[in-house]
Amino acid sequence: MVGKDENKRYKVNFNPKLRVIIREAKFLDRIGKDIPNTIINIALQEKDYMRHIDKLHQLLRGYDVALSKLKPVERSLLDKNITILNELMDKGTLNHNWFSLSIPEFIRECQEGIENFKEIKNRVEQHSKNIAKKVQNIEDAILIRTINFESTDIMGITEFAEYFDTAREKILAELVKDYQNIGDTYLRSIEECTFKSNTQNREEMRQYYYYWERRIFNAITKMIIRAMAANKALWRGKKALIKMSATYSHPEMSYHPSVDELKTQLDKFSSNILQSAKKFSRWLDGYCKVFEESLDKDTGEKSIRFTFYDELNQNPVICALQMEIHTLNMQIQKKFDLQSEGFFDKNMKLLYDKNELMKMQKQAEKQHSVSLIEKRLFALKKLEQVNISNKQSTIQNSIVLVDYSEVHANAKEKINDWWQTLGKILSDIAKGTLSQIMKDIKGY
Repeated sequence: MVGKDENKRYKVNFNPKLRVIIREAKFLDRIGKDIPNTIINIALQEKDYMRHIDKLHQLLRGYDVALSKLKPVERSLLDKNITILNELMDKGTLNHNWFSLSIPEFIRECQEGIENFKEIKNRVEQHSKNIAKKVQNIEDAILIRTINFESTDIMGITEFAEYFDTAREKILAELVKDYQNIGDTYLRSIEECTFKSNTQNREEMRQYYYYWERRIFNAITKMIIRAMAANKALWRGKKALIKMSATYSHPEMSYHPSVDELKTQLDKFSSNILQSAKKFSRWLDGYCKVFEESLDKDTGEKSIRFTFYDELNQNPVICALQMEIHTLNMQIQKKFDLQSEGFFDKNMKLLYDKNELMKMQKQAEKQHSVSLIEKRLFALKKLEQVNISNKQSTIQNSIVLVDYSEVHANAKEKINDWWQTLGKILSDIAKGTLSQIMKDIKGY
């Protein structure tokens, strides 16, 4: 009654000659010919025959629909249920023919089997969709908090770290909770509806666990790569987010907070992105249970022994991004040195040299040279214009805006000190010259 074609698909397998016999029997009857009783009995069952064919075709369509669109991993998961259903269908290939009285019962049993299978399949697919949604949430997660550069004020380095870290930790906490629910809730429910158990280590589901763990790993990888790319873009951005100030205490330029503190925070910012993978504990092999936190004997801190971190740290794309971000960080540090060197050239350093000032004072007093002092006054005027007045009080270095106004103010004070000293020397020279002239006048 039911057979299998060359693709091992079920098909209605009634002999097509039956239809020919029934049709010819009708024609012979119409022209009054004698027909054997066997042929007459066959012809009289035409309606039953046609009804059985229609019902069987409906049954096979239902069977094909129930098994269609199953992914290989789902087909493997439901292999036991498919086997049970096929055992019902196989009865039609062995025990029934077109005039069997139990055909309606066979069809009813198979339909019930198909409905039972569809119910299990639908529940598996629903749980699978829920898992896929959680995995997609991980993949789409934005670890680097979005920021409106136009409306966001420049922050201190601690405020900057808190602004991004707080948001990242909050997102990770939600993602980790959803991740744990994949094994504790959804995969356990799939096990219950397919195998009537909830052990979370069903051997028949091992490949299914591997399938989802691979999907989760890929999602975490994409999440980390996206965050690192955002980190790279942030470092290259045109808008400053961190404010620092500079002071000068001869012979060193100092920054507040220090350049070392900035480097530490920027390195930590970048490192925390990849460290986020350590929040996602791996499943035990053959289980959908995560490794729990345990106390590290060396550090005394709680940690998860097996995470996705090690595998991610070997990803070539992530390694390349790490190198690019590290290079950008080093460029930021190097630019601080260049800015300091550019601001304090040879003449500016002489400005802060007390020995140079005393030397100039003694030389001027000894030589009574006004031209020497005038030359130095013109040099100071030029120095103030080139190194202070014509320079911006704030300079941007990547995402850092450095305020040099205190440095400029201090430099102006030093120039004023020089002005006053040189002015006093001029005054003394003028007084001495005037005194000599008065003596000469009295001598006449």
